[in-house]
Amino acid sequence: MAALIVFVITQSTPLVMVGLLVVALYLVWVDVKDEPVDFQIKAWWFLFVLLTHVIGYLVFRVWIAARRHRRKQEAHAASPGPRGRRGGGPA
Repeated sequence: MAALIVFVITQSTPLVMVGLLVVALYLVWVDVKDEPVDFQIKAWWFLFVLLTHVIGYLVFRVWIAARRHRRKQEAHAASPGPRGRRGGGPA
């Protein structure tokens, strides 16, 4: 808490923290630019990471991994079995 008070009193942010925020926003942009979702969702994630920084980026990575895993599972969905005679006995 004392470190936060220093930032509030001095009205300055360490260059390292600003750099990390820029890197996190760049990584969000790289991941979201080719994702097939609406622009509003892309903008929401960008702003969410901007406001919450590292925690927001971690939440974003979990969301994107789950979304890609779900899309991969849907692409490899099992097709229904052949129509016709059912059962394993002789014809």
